Amino acid sequence: MRRTPRQLFLISFAILFLEMAAIRWLNASVTVLAYFNNLILISCFFGLGLGCLLATRRVDLIRLVAPGLLLLVLCVVLLHRYGIDISYTEDVIISASAEYWETGVLRFSLAALTAFFVNVAFFVLLGQELGKQLSAVPHPLVAYGYDIAGSLGGVLAYGLVAWMGTPPHVWYIVGVLVLLWFLRDQRAWLAWSIGISVVAILFVRMTYPDATWSPYYKVEVAEYLGAEEDVLGYQINVDNRRIQDALDFGPELEASRFRPWIDYYELPYHLIRPRKVLILGAGAGNEAAVALMHGVEHIDAVEIDPVIASFGHELHPNQPYADEQVSIHVDDARSFVSNTEERYDLIVMSALDSHKQIAGMASLRLESFVYTVESYRKIRTLLAPDGVFVLNLGSGRPWMGERTYWSLTEAFGEEPRVLTSTDSPFASVAYTYAPEAYFERTLLPEAKPIRELSSYERPDDLLLATDNWPHLYLESNTIPNLYLAVLGIMTLLSVLLVLGFEPSVRRPNLHFFFLGAGFMLLETRSVTQMALLFGATWNVNTIVFASILLTIFIANYLVLKKKRPSRRLAYGLLFVTLVAGFFFPFDILLPLPAALRVLAAGVVIGLPIIWASFIFSISFKAETAISTVFGSNLLGIVFGGALEYLSNVAGLNVLYLVALGLYVASAVFVRQARVPLTV
Repeated sequence: MRRTPRQLFLISFAILFLEMAAIRWLNASVTVLAYFNNLILISCFFGLGLGCLLATRRVDLIRLVAPGLLLLVLCVVLLHRYGIDISYTEDVIISASAEYWETGVLRFSLAALTAFFVNVAFFVLLGQELGKQLSAVPHPLVAYGYDIAGSLGGVLAYGLVAWMGTPPHVWYIVGVLVLLWFLRDQRAWLAWSIGISVVAILFVRMTYPDATWSPYYKVEVAEYLGAEEDVLGYQINVDNRRIQDALDFGPELEASRFRPWIDYYELPYHLIRPRKVLILGAGAGNEAAVALMHGVEHIDAVEIDPVIASFGHELHPNQPYADEQVSIHVDDARSFVSNTEERYDLIVMSALDSHKQIAGMASLRLESFVYTVESYRKIRTLLAPDGVFVLNLGSGRPWMGERTYWSLTEAFGEEPRVLTSTDSPFASVAYTYAPEAYFERTLLPEAKPIRELSSYERPDDLLLATDNWPHLYLESNTIPNLYLAVLGIMTLLSVLLVLGFEPSVRRPNLHFFFLGAGFMLLETRSVTQMALLFGATWNVNTIVFASILLTIFIANYLVLKKKRPSRRLAYGLLFVTLVAGFFFPFDILLPLPAALRVLAAGVVIGLPIIWASFIFSISFKAETAISTVFGSNLLGIVFGGALEYLSNVAGLNVLYLVALGLYVASAVFVRQARVPLTV
């Protein structure tokens, strides 16, 4: 098989493209994976690392990519069809029962681990070809440059297809077409692979017969029918779970089982007749529809998902977003409140619960930075004099109520009033701030009354949700037992698998292993920090990943051209910038104009990545066993991915210190690299 730099670019392109496709499609199809978001990312890197270690084997595993894809798809289809219920108390959501703890945990773990190892097997096939292509280019830095350029192309291409709203079978068609290029000179293998790939892609299509794909979710809609078969609205499901509804606020709804939803949405209007309203987490437009019913003159509706926002124009029976009094903002809620200076008579946070984690990042969800003390402080500044703030949230988990209540108290300087409507759906409560006199009146005498609940006692071990520890859904600052069990089994089986395939890994290149682990944590902290500063939107994540790859490419080019610092100096600067990142108060950047914020964030967040990139390229420059070194680095990335969960214990900033320790370890083992530390 011919191997050229162009083919190295193509395999790297396909790997990054299919990696991002796997994260989205598997998480949307296998519900349990939505709560182990970085499990698929780790499986991709582990498969690639193992494949690179097999690069010296004579067999060309790329020939098996079509049956490998079919195996992956069939497993996902089966896990999708015979789905595992999600039900445990430690982190995720729903409810817990004795029966679940007897059988559900095992089924949950098996589903997650099955998806993990099947995806590993597929990426082993790609990783071996990556290792072979890297070894075929004479100069290591030239090879690395082509690899990074291909990866950058894959990220940008996937960002484009995500923006276009294409479904997963289109993603896999693109990826498979690139991979089939490697079989173009082997007609029998090519024909066989095309046939199997077509079958696999048809099975991919089977997992979402009537879905629309947004940049975040698989979105499906079902009608709500009344007694006379009239349409009362629509249920909106994302990634196999109901997330919200689009209801028809008319007489039929009043007489239906959905009557409690009217009381829920009308609760703020017992207290105030607002002229200007901000809705955070506006969804398909129920809050906006009710606000228009109560004569609100202007509404800013903020919804992160463009497909769900479009339902407010097209699907919602009342079409609230088509009204000229409503301005719809497709944005992250925290980003919007950080970048506006408008004042509102009423601000409603409408049960933001995305069921979606930030791409590739441990336990952070899209809305994690909305439910923090710092976020509430900013929201407070947006209230007009005598304005009202209502945060709707429902959960059967007591600590969520306590954490929300006391985090609000910390931000507002006083305790909120806890209100609820008649038969409130999902036992939702409204944490409310308003002038005291407002609580003594009701402006809706014809509506069912609201009632006040008792306040929360302050627990001795209270944990507030902050930008450094934004874990609304974790009971305590620990790693949930289920995560530990799955990660422990995954690690043990992975080690046994590696040693079985490649005994030489018993003595891996620890210098490159620790470089990979440290860089994974740097990337994680960069993504989460940029999500805080600019929003947890898909386009921000794409830009961050692309910027990191571009930074690596530029550093590698400078090393190739001998225009770089010594490795000793790069290590020193890296250690300084990691410590600075740990202590730097990123919240001071939030009030800055966007351009200044980008510049400041680029310096503080980008400098450690620059120095780390120089270190890797300098070390990589003189290596000859390219595939083994690259494999050790990718396996280190797997280790770093597991260490991400330490942020559950000590906060996000601790990742800087953990990365510092890993880079110190890489310096200790620098003797394994062929270039002296002083170079």
